[in-house]
Amino acid sequence: MVKKNASSRILRAAETKKRIYESALALFKRDGFSASVDSIVEMAGVSKGSFYVHYKSKFSLIIDYVNNLDLGYADFFTSLPSDIKPSSMLILVTEKITDVIINDVGIDLIKLSYEAQITKTVNIDIQLSYNRKLYEIYNRIIMLGVQQGEFKATLDIASVSNHCIMSIRGMTFEWCIRFPDFNLKDEIAKHMDLLLSGIKNS
Repeated sequence: MVKKNASSRILRAAETKKRIYESALALFKRDGFSASVDSIVEMAGVSKGSFYVHYKSKFSLIIDYVNNLDLGYADFFTSLPSDIKPSSMLILVTEKITDVIINDVGIDLIKLSYEAQITKTVNIDIQLSYNRKLYEIYNRIIMLGVQQGEFKATLDIASVSNHCIMSIRGMTFEWCIRFPDFNLKDEIAKHMDLLLSGIKNS
């Protein structure tokens, strides 16, 4: 009986967190990050105390959302045909990330994510960790390129992977400060072309 009650509590807590998460994202996409915690819990049908059981603040929720995007990137990467060139994989994965940033995350949530990272308002160790799925994806692509002879054998795979992600982060920051006068998709594509010209075998 004790185990059954404990399992029920865990399931209820997970369902509550899911309702809060989904309600917050719906409100953020509709109203921007100005949506209040009160409006989130009202839509979710839970108490304000329940929100703070699962999230320290709206910042925490956004970081959680951004981290969850990695799972989508991993699914996209594994869905790519195995016979395409690593350079094409690199471009397609980067395009996918760019599309998600622009269309799913959006400028307001990205700005907030940067604010959280810079001010360290919440614990963002997972987001900045080199063990993130995103780094793993780029590592695998660069390694494949080296193994197949498309990329230079002398490459420091981890360093190149890190630079791919740093370039996306930097371009996205530029998008934030120059919005709407900066075409993120075009600029990231140009940068990836430059990067590929430096790592591909001639």
